[in-house]
Amino acid sequence: MNYSQKTTKHKSLLDARGRGLTSPQDEALSEAFCSVDTRRSASATTHRHTTLTTYKEVVYNIGEYLKEHDKYDEQDFQKKEFKHRLWKNLEDNKLVYYGLTKSQLTHIETKLRIQRSFLEISVLYDKVTGNTIPLKDLIISANHSPHRYYGEIQNRVNTLIGYATQKELVPLFMTLTLPSEYHPFKLINKELVKNPKFNGTSPREAVKVLTKRFAKLRNDRVFREMPKDQRIYFRVNEPHQSGTPHTHILFYVPQWSIERVMEAFKRLFPQKGNDIQYDLRNAGAYVMKYVNKTLPNSQGKSRTKKAKYLNAWYAHNRITRFSSSRTLAPLYLYRLLYKQYTLKALTRMRNDKRLRVYASVDKPDVILEIFDGDELVYMKNENYTIEKHRGVA
Repeated sequence: MNYSQKTTKHKSLLDARGRGLTSPQDEALSEAFCSVDTRRSASATTHRHTTLTTYKEVVYNIGEYLKEHDKYDEQDFQKKEFKHRLWKNLEDNKLVYYGLTKSQLTHIETKLRIQRSFLEISVLYDKVTGNTIPLKDLIISANHSPHRYYGEIQNRVNTLIGYATQKELVPLFMTLTLPSEYHPFKLINKELVKNPKFNGTSPREAVKVLTKRFAKLRNDRVFREMPKDQRIYFRVNEPHQSGTPHTHILFYVPQWSIERVMEAFKRLFPQKGNDIQYDLRNAGAYVMKYVNKTLPNSQGKSRTKKAKYLNAWYAHNRITRFSSSRTLAPLYLYRLLYKQYTLKALTRMRNDKRLRVYASVDKPDVILEIFDGDELVYMKNENYTIEKHRGVA
């Protein structure tokens, strides 16, 4: 096809578009030609004798256009579907707490019960000695070993605070929320009603939006001027009554930066729903209050109905309860070496670059050996297999 033929095709597409007769592929082709024609006109004065349009160039434009078109179409469809389902549940009076229905709670609790049964009947079997260890005694999970998980989180928070105190850093406490279009409901006279501004974003995607907003703060100039080891935070995600997430952050920064950090926070985030506090008396107790709220399973059998739905909200939406700065040694190291080193000692070893970690080439997640200098401190044991407990059919 020569240029005049292509131009004719482009004009016919424009005519068809005016009559509403174009297909998505035709629209893409038209956009591709528009893109090429724009580049031609921009450079025509300096490249009058150069061929600027190629078949390959047009096909590339079509492919890119369709990819973006399909991507946004799918996202838009998912949002509309989620919005319709959520509002239908409200109309049918099925919502109980945090945007969840009773059937959704039952589904999550059934899945957790199946997982718990697997852990109870399974053991780690040593093929050499014949010894067994119940899997339920090894797992660290908010759902299946909440007390062990809570202890690990508390240890992490205490170590972070101790590290920050040693660096003479000052705590700030921040709360970030999302604007009205991320909330499916409004609370009027203690009742949930539809929010016409809601854009259909799911709780899982809304957490990603909060993460991007928090990253925007951390990328502000005042934070870029701080050394990495003087920017320490611990973050907790939790839901509003409507099921939309918000986040609380305990952030340690140098004394000299307090005013500039607070100014940056107020500049980036509107005052409504967002808050930053200074001069905390007991920062550890303050953040642990929110940690306790997000771990209802640690309450045992005394859990309230609302606490059950709160726990299901995290599982149903696959939302992480906690995250922190990379100040301390990573969890995978600590869980392998906690019997030999404290988290504080392991962090110091990591910062001094004393540790060498070797993993499988085929499976990078599988740690084979860990050395402290020339000393082997961990080696994966290949003698263990997971089996059913004896006596279980």
